Amino acid sequence: MRNRYLTIFFCAVFIALAVAGCKRKEETADAPEPVQEKDLVIKGDSMLYGLVCDGTTDSVIVLWPFSGEPVTLNCIGAKQSGRIIGNPEIGDWTGVMRNAEDSTEATLILDLDQLKGTWTYPVMPVMKDLQHMSKRAQRRMMANLPDSVKQTFLVPREYGFTLKRSHKAQPVGYIIRNNTLEDDSPVQYPEVKNYKQWHTWNGKLLLVSGERPKQGATTQEQKPNVVDTLDFVYMDTDSLILRSGGIRYSFHRKQNALKANEAATQAVKKQEESKNKLN
Repeated sequence: MRNRYLTIFFCAVFIALAVAGCKRKEETADAPEPVQEKDLVIKGDSMLYGLVCDGTTDSVIVLWPFSGEPVTLNCIGAKQSGRIIGNPEIGDWTGVMRNAEDSTEATLILDLDQLKGTWTYPVMPVMKDLQHMSKRAQRRMMANLPDSVKQTFLVPREYGFTLKRSHKAQPVGYIIRNNTLEDDSPVQYPEVKNYKQWHTWNGKLLLVSGERPKQGATTQEQKPNVVDTLDFVYMDTDSLILRSGGIRYSFHRKQNALKANEAATQAVKKQEESKNKLN
């Protein structure tokens, strides 16, 4: 009997020491900085942000914002008008625009977790000498080009952006190549926008772009950032459609920025190898 009590006593002491050790470890560990709601909302934004909760159906969405209790909103009208952008699931970080006249109705629902990632669209180069020709003359000249030239230089590239956490953005479309090769190339591609940040604001997407840093340039010499404002039209797992100034832009999801331009990068390497052989 005495041995039994001793066993229970030592087990209790062991458990107490283990709990105390865990507590000290938690106290000394670096605590993660809490996310502040103000860091996710820019001035003038009336969107409601939160996590999609259990209870969400085809007719209502239950959203749990940073502060306060879960909010239940009617989403039948948003669904009928095609204003549910993405496929919100339980646990997804989502933004909602509410009816100004009825705060219980959602007029737009945007799945922000699904929006993150790499989105691109294909871009074709143009022959440098074609810029001053008519469209008809351009088509005729392009049709007469040898297939070997087309295969070597007329390689499509993927342009677009990668949207990351903390509103960070990265451009897609840059291909590393020698400046001399760029000058000698018979084709040229449109300028790549250097996206830096992204935000959602009143149901719209804001893309912030700026100049690529130039070696030796001072801060005063850099041009100010440009903000593109786009409307959401549609989004699913692999497709994103945005609209600006009446023009629609269709994007496709890619694994990442490097994968998006694998073919174009290989084409540039072949061009460099061909030039080195001639030299």
